[in-house]
Amino acid sequence: MRAGDGWLVRVKPPEQRVAAPIARRLAGMATLWGNGAIEITTRASLQLRGIAETALSDLAAGIRDAGLATNDPALEQRRNILVSPLAGDDPSIVGDPLALARGLATLLADPAFAGLSQKFSAIVDGGGVLPLAGVRADIRIALAAEGITITALDGTALASDAADAARAALALALRITLENRPPAPPPPPPSAGFLPYPGHRRGAFAVLPPFGAMLPAMLTTLADLSERLGDGWLRLAPGRVALIGGVDEASADALAAAAKTAGFIVDREDPSLGLIACIGAPECVGGDSPSRADAMALAPLLADDVPRPIHVSGCAKGCAHVGPAPVTLTGVGRAKDGGGLYDLAFAGSTERVGLQADYRLLSIAEAAVLLNRRPLESAALRTPAAPARPVP
Repeated sequence: MRAGDGWLVRVKPPEQRVAAPIARRLAGMATLWGNGAIEITTRASLQLRGIAETALSDLAAGIRDAGLATNDPALEQRRNILVSPLAGDDPSIVGDPLALARGLATLLADPAFAGLSQKFSAIVDGGGVLPLAGVRADIRIALAAEGITITALDGTALASDAADAARAALALALRITLENRPPAPPPPPPSAGFLPYPGHRRGAFAVLPPFGAMLPAMLTTLADLSERLGDGWLRLAPGRVALIGGVDEASADALAAAAKTAGFIVDREDPSLGLIACIGAPECVGGDSPSRADAMALAPLLADDVPRPIHVSGCAKGCAHVGPAPVTLTGVGRAKDGGGLYDLAFAGSTERVGLQADYRLLSIAEAAVLLNRRPLESAALRTPAAPARPVP
């Protein structure tokens, strides 16, 4: 889609995995045809920003040549399959989620399933140290010791075996109506740092670009680290997480130091991990407030007991997170100092703006003071609404 900084192109790596050489090629594409901005999305895709319109066809050809997309636009729209991100490396994962995910991807091209919604999504979850239990999809395939369970978003469930699970899952998706999808739940807290595999001295290492955004040099550094200290792959996980598998415990400190120097978050206590933010103005043409810059300013101002996640959205569209969060700040304009003005809603979404908000027209500094003064005991609690500021 078109944004304020050029065209935005989303790339969905099969099985959320990118080999180190391909990651370096992507970094080169972002530099050659875009403004260099690369983002990991909340659902483990990649986005290249600032693409010139004249470069779109060359970029698309490069992405296909790298094996990151098919030649079928309709298939690409439906190819929204999340698989256990550490499948193939984490020995505590049950079964073979990768094989099931590949079966789903193959069947999506079958004309028998052409009637699936363009927004169709599926999860193949084998558990392990980084399960996908808190992530929503139309169809969830859960692998457990007692068998495979397929559950649709409307609650319909059935049991299956590995040989039939992919076809049974898509057949179930065709039978149910999902036009009115419920709001997505708040995302689970992202992981950062070394994730040891049970009973082993190796594991995976999780890093996060601040608010999902990185430069080509950062992606290149991750590719280099994955080859030097891991298994040569970058794995993407929901919550804007990048993972390097096959990391020996003895190498974790060196990996953490190198990733931190490159600009990544490696500390699971980092205050910005509890915040969700889109890019906002001026890069987004629809942004009313500079949400990402304001979120960066907000993170160090918050006390530890302020509930998270906090969604800081540049406008009421809520691209970074569609659904409720314990705290939602929706951009509604600009302050004289260049920052944003926000409507604040507790246990709500970006739809609660204007008179539906709990507080109106707050600067980021004012929002921080308010949140620190009146922390919530849980995301379910609502604080009494303060008198709304008059709309100028």
